[in-house]
Amino acid sequence: MNKALGVAMVFFALVLAVAPIFTDCESHGKMLATADGRSVSMKCHWAGIAEIAAAVPLGLAGLATLRTRRRETARLAGIIGASSAAMALLIPTVLIGTCANPMMACNLLMKPTLLASGILALLASLALIVTAREP
Repeated sequence: MNKALGVAMVFFALVLAVAPIFTDCESHGKMLATADGRSVSMKCHWAGIAEIAAAVPLGLAGLATLRTRRRETARLAGIIGASSAAMALLIPTVLIGTCANPMMACNLLMKPTLLASGILALLASLALIVTAREP
């Protein structure tokens, strides 16, 4: 059971890290134009970059789960995974956010993908904590 949860954590970490590359507004050719004519990235781009910071510990926790046979290590990996998944959920909703226009690609593609992956990663991490508790 723990091995399957570890694989799930690694998979969701990969989705969290890679999905924003293809689903943010910048990947669809949209950028903000400043008053002096420069183009700058929208905040959904920076939210996607920040997701990598949440995905790395989640993926490492999943790999640790695959390698260990100790309940204590699996439980700690679950705690790290749960906190990373919670951070992945907070980035596009509270901390950085996405574009204000609900019809932008980031709100139609990126945000739902990140939220679904974050919720499933959180559930897998919590399941790991429960299954790795002392008998």
